[in-house]
Amino acid sequence: MSGSDGWLRFARLVGRLKTLRRQGWIDRGVEEPESVADHSFRLALLAWLLARARPDLDAERAAILALAHDVAEAITGDRTPFDAALRAGAERERLFRQRPIYDPESEARKTAAERAALAELTALLPESAGAALVAAWEEYEAGKTAEARFVRQLDKLETVLQAFEYHARQPGLIIDSFVLGALDEVVDPVLRSLLERAIAEAHWHPPGGD
Repeated sequence: MSGSDGWLRFARLVGRLKTLRRQGWIDRGVEEPESVADHSFRLALLAWLLARARPDLDAERAAILALAHDVAEAITGDRTPFDAALRAGAERERLFRQRPIYDPESEARKTAAERAALAELTALLPESAGAALVAAWEEYEAGKTAEARFVRQLDKLETVLQAFEYHARQPGLIIDSFVLGALDEVVDPVLRSLLERAIAEAHWHPPGGD
């Protein structure tokens, strides 16, 4: 498919992200959870603005990676590291109070499904446009460039910010896994400072802490 038909089909497919609710919030019982597109918008805007102040980062590239990183979910849906455990009947409160555990086989299946979905999406686009989208997604997945490492860490920070916003609205929500995961993975000095400031302002303490 090519031309206007392809662009319209692509637009309708990625438009699903506007109503696809993020599974991690659904699992925790968030009322009116954000969509994948909501998350990607704030992530992309923050990536662009924060990277502009950094001589080591290409701000436009960072924004593009943020926009592309979840686009395949328009077809695959949103998956989380806890999906298998929840299907097996794990106790939710215990599960959501611990660090996310990424199973290599599950992650490989997720990546393969998203890569196939991306191929389906980009087949609707002119070759150069499709190749650019695939390149951005693959760059983010590999996490080897400075921009990819930055955006991957910012993704964790943005999710923590959202978790604290939901927790302020619903104090009973268990959001520890998001914060613990971010504390493990956010090492960029600027992003780490923002994360620690957000944690302090939210008065969050690790499970079992004072």
